Amino acid sequence: TYFEGVAVDGMHIGLSCGFTLYQMIRSLRDRRFRRLSLYPLSGESTLRLVDLFPNTLVGMMAAKYRPHVTAYALPVQHAASLREIDRLRRRLLRDPEIRRVYEAARDVDIALVGVGMIAEQTPGFCSLAESYGVSVRRLRQLGVVGEINYQPFNTEGRVVDAPELRALMRRILSVGVDRMQALSRRGDRRVIAIAGGRPKLEAIRGALRGRFLNVLVTDDQVASALTGR
Repeated sequence: TYFEGVAVDGMHIGLSCGFTLYQMIRSLRDRRFRRLSLYPLSGESTLRLVDLFPNTLVGMMAAKYRPHVTAYALPVQHAASLREIDRLRRRLLRDPEIRRVYEAARDVDIALVGVGMIAEQTPGFCSLAESYGVSVRRLRQLGVVGEINYQPFNTEGRVVDAPELRALMRRILSVGVDRMQALSRRGDRRVIAIAGGRPKLEAIRGALRGRFLNVLVTDDQVASALTGR
């Protein structure tokens, strides 16, 4: 894989969520690296598993490289009201261990991320949005074409900051797209988006316009559509 070609022993690796990353992790060679530190790029806001969450994927990747790997998790941020969410977030980030994991996740050497599309019966962000009363139809009305690390963006690659989505995003302790943009601008860091399939083309275009990544791993169809070849 591309990841195995650029990663080296001792690196700090961040993982977002989704089935595509799950498939990539499954294809990794066992014990290929030593002394990796693995971090989730977001926590969780629900006790119901609506996606392959970052904590889950961190555990899967750690199993590939055990025993010479260190893996971390971010806690579930589960509360009923936004007031409780804000209070819980402040309390979590006052915990020095949680704060250390969160800050390390914001400064990884390689971030592995998926790009989610907006569609019915799609696990992940859309299911999470539905559970908080924001339908796929409403997401489209708001101009959302995709999401990265649970943060929705439009066709121009700008985060959609509508009030109902702001409430949803505040429920998730995550590395923001502004930080991904900052990492993408650095020559010594990689934000690798792994996404393919024609249905995701609009979302991938938006993510590229937003400069949320500096490496795209995709398929021939999407590559041809993006380059006009």
